[in-house]
Formats: sequence, structure tokens, C-alpha cells
Amino acid sequence: MKQENQPRAIALGYFDGVHLGHQALMQQAVQRAREIGGIASVFTFDQHPSSVMSGVQVPMLTANGGRADEIKRLGGVDEVIFGHFDTHLRTMDWRDFIHKLLIGRFHAKYIISGHNNRFGYKGLGTPEGMAAECAKVGIGYDCIPDVKIDGIVVSSTYIRQLISQGDMERAEKFLGHPYTITGAVAHGRKVGRAIGVPTVNLPLPPEMALPPYGVYASRVIADGQAHIAATNIGVKPTFVDGGGPTIEPHLLDFQGDLYGKLIHVELHKFLRPERAFASIDALKAAIEENVRQTRAYFA
Repeated sequence: MKQENQPRAIALGYFDGVHLGHQALMQQAVQRAREIGGIASVFTFDQHPSSVMSGVQVPMLTANGGRADEIKRLGGVDEVIFGHFDTHLRTMDWRDFIHKLLIGRFHAKYIISGHNNRFGYKGLGTPEGMAAECAKVGIGYDCIPDVKIDGIVVSSTYIRQLISQGDMERAEKFLGHPYTITGAVAHGRKVGRAIGVPTVNLPLPPEMALPPYGVYASRVIADGQAHIAATNIGVKPTFVDGGGPTIEPHLLDFQGDLYGKLIHVELHKFLRPERAFASIDALKAAIEENVRQTRAYFA
């Protein structure tokens, strides 16, 4: 049987950050897919609906280029279906969204959503309406309750607030995994190498939610290996050259060449704000202290 004709259990959402609430939806999709002998799927949009509707970019917790991989890796689903959030999809009646798209095109046998999800034109489709429409045609529907930690609903909006405050440890608690910035290593200005603290240089994805500029105890995943690192995010004000912001991990106990390779930088703990130092020696002393703090954190 061709995959496109196989029955699906489809979880609905944007899944930015793939936090613990998202993971609960996808775990249910995986369970239902096993029951029907079908495919565990996610249906999401290629652009954040709020960004399209408001014209203001919502800061992302997952870089655009890595969304499908991150959703599959953290959610355990088999596939990610991206709907192009154009006028046709934006103005689709919620019943057509269920019957023509999810059931008619993608052969949904189970649909899974959160209890605050809204569907179709102007968000007129509700979980109650979804349940009734699915029941009419013998399709299963599961509505997943909010996941809460410390009495607070796990949400992408709340996690963005934590990241903007530099609270990476609490963000990790709500995400269920470290906040991660992914990119290909580029050639930088060799400033770190010149002062004896070599770093790898990544451009900051412009769509990402950024924590405060400063230094973070981090872990870098490269070629399947994890390395601890003291990572600077910012513009390196000690060296005034008008360069844009970058993320530059200083990998500890690492020898090798990562240029051009895709790496994942997990930000675990905020160590200090970025600031200009009066001398190179003062900067090096601060970096040495950050290295010590990073070793202590991961010990």
C-alpha cells in the first residue's frame, strides 16, 4: 500500500519548540497510529499563523530549516505534513478543513488536538465541533488537556518569556529539552583564536527567539558527539568592528575542524551578561572564569 493512502493519526498544532505539551499530543498520535496500523503524523503550517495575520514575526523556538527534523525526533512521529498558510488555507471553513483536507486528502482515522486549538476560517472550529464532525463519519478524536508545571500551563509563549529573561534552566524544564540553536559553522573574525580562546562561529537565525547577550554554559553536538562549551551570544563589544550578532561556542577539550558542519548548540545556563572589557587580559580572565563555571555546571 502506498504511504499516501495509509490511515493516519494526525496531531494538529504549530509545534514551535516541541515542548512537553506538544509532545503529549504526538505521543497520543503515535499510540493511535499503532492501534490502527497506520502512520503517526503531524499537520502544521509552514508559517506561524500569528505572524501572517499580524505582519509581525513571532520569535521562533525552532529554526525554520529544522522544524520537521525536530518534531519527528522529539515527538516520535513518522511524518510532518506542512500546509502552506495562504489565502486558501486561511479562509477554509473548519468543516472543510476536517472533511476535505484531513480526512479526504490525508486519510485521517484519528485526529488529536489540544483543548484550546481553533480550526478553520476565523478560528470558528472548536474541539467540540471537531469531536461532533469526526463522530458523524466514524473518525476518532482525542482532545488533550493542558500540560502544567508548577501550576503553569506549558506554552510556547511562556517559554519565549523565559528565554528573553535568560532563564534557560526553567525554559528547559518546560520544553523537556535544552533550548537549542542550530546552524552551519562559518568563518568568523578569528578574534578568539588570536587571544588563545578559539571559538566556532554561527550566524544567528533571524527568526529565532534570542536570550540576552552574554555567556552561557552550553553543550555542542557535532558529528554525533557532545562537547561542553562556554558560549558567547552577542556582538563582542571589546572588539568594536560593527559586526552583527553571532553565537560563538568555545568548545572545551576539543581539537578539530568544524567549518561548514551543522552543529547544535544547547544553552543550559546563563553565566554573565556580555560587556566590554578594558583590556584583552581582563577579557581572558573572564573567559577563564566562565570555563571554570561551565566545567562545574556539567560536573
